[in-house]
Amino acid sequence: MKIRAALASDAQNIADIHTTSWRETYHNALTAQYLADIAPKERNDIWTSRLNSPKPNQYVAIAEQDGELLGFACAYAGENPEWGSYLDNLHVRKTHQGNGIGKALLIEISRWCQQQEPSSGLCLLVNQNNVNAQEFYKSLGAHNAQESVWNAPDGSAVPTYWFVWDRGALPCNKDS
Repeated sequence: MKIRAALASDAQNIADIHTTSWRETYHNALTAQYLADIAPKERNDIWTSRLNSPKPNQYVAIAEQDGELLGFACAYAGENPEWGSYLDNLHVRKTHQGNGIGKALLIEISRWCQQQEPSSGLCLLVNQNNVNAQEFYKSLGAHNAQESVWNAPDGSAVPTYWFVWDRGALPCNKDS
């Protein structure tokens, strides 16, 4: 497996993984109509835009093997004024979960964030009903900092938690 920076040509594959992941994981949080009819084009438009015109503080990493995209992560350095860098997305194909791909992507993202913002931590929103993701992030040193709500693109208000790694507890500091 290889981890590398995403290219503009990866947008469709990233959008496909993102959409599939949402369909598998968020079917109780997002509307079926949105997941079936709107999400595929919307995710493709978003990833095409993000990779063609990235924000200066954006980094998208992908995991691939034999030319197949297995997962991706996206972060924004220094995006959150309270907790530092923001992990916006981390998705791994269901068929490849449990093989260390998510951990490898998270370590890569946290290394990059630490290089960009050495004095800050890392945070993300996790849906309250996504217990598997919560356990994954906890196993890598994150802690549940507070409750929140994600105003999802389908108009839903999804209960979430802010999970946080303090600067010294970033995953890259454990495996460096």
